[in-house]
Order: sequence, then structure tokens, then C-alpha cells
Amino acid sequence: MSLNKLIGGDCGGNNSLVQLSNIVRRDAVVPQPLSDSDRFVQEFIGQNSQIPQTFNMNALLNNLPTSSAQKSTTTPIRSQMSDPSVHMNRQWAAGPSTSFIPHQPMMAGYFRPQQPILHSYPKSNVQIEYVNEADLNVTTNADVKAKAEEYVNSFKDDDDLAYNQFMSFMKKISAGELTHLDDANENTIHKNMSREEILDEMAVKYKEEWDKLSNVTDYWDTEAANGISNDYTFTEGNVMLENRSALELGKERLKMGDVPGAVLCFEAAAQQHPDSAEAWFLLGSTQAENEQDPLAITALKKSLAIDPTQLEGYITLAAAYTNENMSKYAYISLLDWLRASPKYNDLFPQDVDLKNLDVKELEIHVKTLYLRAVHLNPNQIDPDVQNALGVVFNISQEYDKAVDCFKTALMVADNNAKLWNRLGATLANSDKSEQAVEAYHQALNLEPGFIRARYNVGITCMNLGAHRQAAEHFLVALNQQHKAKDIFPDSSTSDTSSSTIWTTFRMVCSFMGEHDVAKLVDDRNLAELNKFFEIE
Repeated sequence: MSLNKLIGGDCGGNNSLVQLSNIVRRDAVVPQPLSDSDRFVQEFIGQNSQIPQTFNMNALLNNLPTSSAQKSTTTPIRSQMSDPSVHMNRQWAAGPSTSFIPHQPMMAGYFRPQQPILHSYPKSNVQIEYVNEADLNVTTNADVKAKAEEYVNSFKDDDDLAYNQFMSFMKKISAGELTHLDDANENTIHKNMSREEILDEMAVKYKEEWDKLSNVTDYWDTEAANGISNDYTFTEGNVMLENRSALELGKERLKMGDVPGAVLCFEAAAQQHPDSAEAWFLLGSTQAENEQDPLAITALKKSLAIDPTQLEGYITLAAAYTNENMSKYAYISLLDWLRASPKYNDLFPQDVDLKNLDVKELEIHVKTLYLRAVHLNPNQIDPDVQNALGVVFNISQEYDKAVDCFKTALMVADNNAKLWNRLGATLANSDKSEQAVEAYHQALNLEPGFIRARYNVGITCMNLGAHRQAAEHFLVALNQQHKAKDIFPDSSTSDTSSSTIWTTFRMVCSFMGEHDVAKLVDDRNLAELNKFFEIE
């Protein structure tokens, strides 16, 4: 490293050694015997202009004086320039001799360009005021030399880092911040500690702060932060509450493909019989088909709290959590399925505390257990196990494996509309849109009122560039959700249609260039939208 760092200004002003030389020159007008300090400085100033090619900290350390001086406690050093160490601290974060390259992808509104470690700062005309050297109250020069030696030994293998640390050290001495030999240097202490020891020390020192940060992190990982309520929000004014056969009527509506009508019936049944696990399960699974996952999650949780043996509820709940990007809860639901299954509960280790596992550990744990379940009966296909594995591989974005799982399950359960829909969604995620449409059509053939499958067809049409067809599928789905109002006109005064479908519908209208139609979407004017797209 060039010695220019020692004798040139970092931000247009002189650094510590040049400041020291100015003091010596100014005080030279008063005849006085030369101290060891003055003699060494004059020898340094008197050297020729040739600059050595390396920065030798040990050589500089040997030039430190051995005599002592006193400092006044009334006059601090004043400087109008900004502290260059602020910039250097940022530069060192990436390590010496490297450029800082962000690891995060570029996001809207956020961009961190590459920065070199060392900047060359523009010259400045800022003037600096100094006080007399005699007024500086520094500690004994023996103490100074000892502390400098600590810095040199700590960073002797890194010239750039040694330079920055030394300059920071000199600045503290000149400002009178280091006055005692036993003042510990925190960087030196940490240099001699292992990573685990440093973390343990910081955990004790900042325990309260860590706890506060942990609470914030834990909150954003909760169901409440993700819009999942503990209490189910029922539709107001539901006239089906007066019908004591609401549960059976809801099942009939579901067979007819009337998902929104079935939802109203199951909501009435859950209110009439709040301890009925069946009513809550049918309500939750039907809301999942109705593109209302938050409500589905709340209802399914209530069903499983009443009857933990409802195995289908765990897998349906896991799928709903996956749709809401809540992977941790999805994994826990799948583990609960294994634990509740009489056939596979022996696989579940009793000494595992799920709360202490992070998402990646849960993923590995779930995969391992379900693969063991598959190998228990290698000659027999269990559609539930294959279904659950398909959900797991979807979360980890291993779509080819998820496709294989769903196809295997369909070999023995080809009348399951939910499996066909999940296969279609997985194919779409793996850029196989044409095959995805075929799978969705199978789901709709089995359940014409399957709103989620209809919405998924629209998404796939968008990906294929068929925007008008996509808009028509979204409109059909919204008409189906609105259907309950026509059947039970007095049952609800509020709009219970999916905001997700409306938002995507507006987007595709904009892609089509139909801005007037997009305004109809904003107004949620189904009648005029049906006229435009010729939907009966």
C-alpha cells in the first residue's frame, strides 16, 4: 500500500501526521530544546519525496516517542470537515480488496449498486483549526505505544484494515478519548474470541433488544398477520338459518355445482350446530373451492379442534395454507395428519418439538416421514399419502415430483376433482399450460361449480396470451359466486365475491385494451360485463 494515505488528505483536509507536522512547524518559532518527539517528526519531514511502496506499520510503530506530555482539558480539537471514517466503515463491510455486490435481486424501488471498497474523495477547501501541542492532554507515550502495538498485532496480516484501524486509533488519541492503559479495545478483544463466544456475549449484552426483535419476527409469522382470524365471519342476513335441514340442503347444492349456495347452507349449519365437526369441515372445504382460503382455514381448524381424527381436513388445510404462502403451517398440518392416522402414526417420532424447527427443517422432516409411509406398502398406492407429498413438493417448487405424486394418486382416485385441480396448478407452475388446461377441464367435468378450477383456467389462458378467454372464465366464476343472491335474494346485503378474481379480471381487461370495460370491473357491474362478453 502506498504511503500516500498517510500524507495525503482523505476528504480534502490533512490527516493526523500532516497535522502533527504543522504543529511542529508553528511551534518552531519559539527556541526550545528538541524533544525526542520533535526530532523524530523533523527527521520524517526531512525525508525525500520518494514514497515507499508498502505500508509498514511496525516501522511506524518504532518511531513513536517515549517522552510524556500534558494536555489541557478546556480546548477540544475543532474540525469543520466530515469524518472520513464514516465512509470507510461502510466500505469495510464487504471485506478488504473486494467490491460490495448485493446478493438480493433488484426489486421495485430498491437498488444497491456495486461500490468499490476504497473511494477517492474530491479535494476540498475546508480549513481546519488546531490547538497547541502543549495543550493536548494525552496519556503517557508508553501507553500510546502499547495500544498502537495492540492494533498492529491485531491486523498485521491485513494492510488496508490496519491502516483504517490505526488512523481511527490516532484520531481517538488526538481527541483525548484514550487516556488510560487499561481501556480495552473491543475490536482486539473480539479478534481473539471465537464466533460462538462473540454471539454468546452479544446475546447476554443485548438480550432485551433480541427479545423485542424476536417478538416482531414472530408476529409476522403468525396467522393473524396473514389475515387468518380465529373467529369465522358469517354472512349477514342468511335466511338459511331458519332451515333446520341446512346441512343436507348444502350437500345437495354442492352436488349440483352451486358452491356459493352450499356455502350459505353450511354457514347456517355451523351456526345451528357449532359443535358439529362435519358442518365446519364441509364449510371449510367448500370455501376453499370458492377461492376463499382465509375463511376455509378458520373453518377447517374449528372442525379439527372438535374431531382431530378427520384426516381429510388436515390435507385440505395444508393446501389452503400453501395457497396463502404459509409454508410452516402447511408442514405442521401434514405432520398432524400422520400423527392422527392409525395407519402411519407409528412413523411420527414422539420426541420432536415442532415449534423449535424452522421451515427448512420442517420440510426435510415431512418429506422423510411421508417417503417412509410410501415405502411401508410399495405395492399399494395410498392416494392420501401421494396427495400430501404432492403438496410438499409444490411448496419446495419441485414441480416435476409433485406432478408424479398427483398422477399416481389419480390412478386410484380419478373421480377426485380436487386432485385434478392440484395437478393442473402444478403443471401450470412448471410451464406446461396446455396440459394444465386439460387437468382443469377434468376437474370442471366432475364439479362444474368448482370456482377455484375455473379461476385457474383463466390464469392459464392469460399465460397463453388468450386474454378474452381468460376474461370469460373469470366472469363465469364471478357469476357463480353471485348466484347465491339470486337463489336467496334476502340472504345477504354484502358482496361476498372474491376480490382476487375481480383484481385479475381487471388486469386482463387492461391487457385487452378495453379500458371502458375495466371501469365496469371497478364498479363490479356484472350485468353490463355479461352483455359485453355475451355471457348468458
